[in-house]
Amino acid sequence: MASTASGARDIWYTPLPKSGKHGSPLMRLHRPLPSELSYLSWGRRYYGEPPLEPRGHEGWHYFVVMEGNPTLVVGRTEIVAQPGAMSIGDPDCPIGHRDQPGRACQMLTWIWRTPPTHSALRTEKGECLRLTLEPDQLRRLKHLHTQCRDAVADSNERSMLQLRVTRILIDLCLLEAYEHRQAPDAGVRIDLAVQYLRNHIGRPQMVQSLCEYLQISKASLYRLFHKHTGKGPRAFAQELRMQWAREQLHASKKSVKSVAYALGYRYPPDFSRAFKHFYGITASGVTRQSSP
Repeated sequence: MASTASGARDIWYTPLPKSGKHGSPLMRLHRPLPSELSYLSWGRRYYGEPPLEPRGHEGWHYFVVMEGNPTLVVGRTEIVAQPGAMSIGDPDCPIGHRDQPGRACQMLTWIWRTPPTHSALRTEKGECLRLTLEPDQLRRLKHLHTQCRDAVADSNERSMLQLRVTRILIDLCLLEAYEHRQAPDAGVRIDLAVQYLRNHIGRPQMVQSLCEYLQISKASLYRLFHKHTGKGPRAFAQELRMQWAREQLHASKKSVKSVAYALGYRYPPDFSRAFKHFYGITASGVTRQSSP
């Protein structure tokens, strides 16, 4: 580890050891107070050797994938990221990274002591905002990341002012991506959610799938469903599943076993118990009622 010779304002650079054919090392930059930028990292990273387990950070965590497909871990949720994937995490949001052993990615990271300069980029406490950036936005962010490194390395009043300007430009770039993908209003959103549930009637882990489809957090998803349906997403999805099952058993005259498997149950008796609990009648009873 090496540092500048500026006393209490030292900037610490931490190179990751080179690994032959894997290319240039990762560089990290730690910036003590009073700078609003606490940490920078860039370059090639091997998140499978070892993975970074989810944890909170000392500021707002900005992370963007330039190349590769690392897995972003937010709490217990894992998302395989594509180039252009951007995340902004609240300091209390547990964020980690994983990848396949031996596989590298190119990334840029900022950790800011201050929240995003625009309210649209500020998440609720403990949550993470995900965006998808276009190639030109990625190029701009890469250039702005270099400007941040230059500003912090100079470590004077003028460069700190430049750093603040660069932060605003970064947030403007991300705001552009946010507004481009800004979600529809709640009415349209619940319609999209219901249609998704109908089209994926047998898909497990429906809550996580819906969050990824609608690009919202679990807390926002629960609020959306309670507001428009009076139920949580799991209860609403189960109601749709049981309605679909009854239609299949009664109108299509399918067997209990085939309906159970179509809904993702590994064991038909589990489906039969759930059906009876919901309707008060056995699934086989519905089948007999529909027989000539």
